[in-house]
Amino acid sequence: MPNRELMSKYEGNTYVGYLDISGFKQMMSDNRKKAEGVLDAFYSTIYDSIHRANSDDSNLVKFNAIVISDCAVLFLSRQDNIGRNDVDKIEGLSIILEIVKNMNRIFISHRYPFMTTCSISYGYFHYENRREIRYLRKNCIRGQAYMDAFSDSESNEPRMQPGECRILKKPLNIALPENQLFSLLKAKGKHYYFYWMLQDERNISSYELSYKKTKENMYDNLIRLIQDSWSTNQPNRLS
Repeated sequence: MPNRELMSKYEGNTYVGYLDISGFKQMMSDNRKKAEGVLDAFYSTIYDSIHRANSDDSNLVKFNAIVISDCAVLFLSRQDNIGRNDVDKIEGLSIILEIVKNMNRIFISHRYPFMTTCSISYGYFHYENRREIRYLRKNCIRGQAYMDAFSDSESNEPRMQPGECRILKKPLNIALPENQLFSLLKAKGKHYYFYWMLQDERNISSYELSYKKTKENMYDNLIRLIQDSWSTNQPNRLS
């Protein structure tokens, strides 16, 4: 049986993703049962994904996750017999995109469907599972890749929207090979956006248009609801 426990220590250049459940705080306020079901699906899907990704012991690149409440730090690790820890940029990007794609498709198909945002960066990362004592568990994570992924997930330039996954371009500096998975990446500003919900790159433009219209219609529908609710309680509606 392969050992799939989180490693005690990793240090190297790798991919780090910051995955966050969209709208979870509101979910907790509106429907606690749904929120609990969503969290259960979030945890179990990541757990199952780790088992699937790491089932082949001959593969030197492993998928790891540190999950806290409604967010997770995802990272790839690598170590061979001569101590080379850096994850290859092309191979690693293919692995983490495939994992994020599969997890998001499970999330959106769950009994309680939910969306996430995910920001991914490549660079130096350090993880250490430090000695634990009663009532205290220590997972030390640091490095530029983690800081960049976390900062980008919180950034308003531009603000991430539910369902989005994006990769910071700057640390990569690579030419992406032509294949079906990488064809679902679209360069915008300082990011590559990953359209994990699509099968064909030719559908990206129509998806973006539909997404924009859906958001706009939601805003318009809310305005109409407020207008109608307000007008029914006023003797004379303002023109």
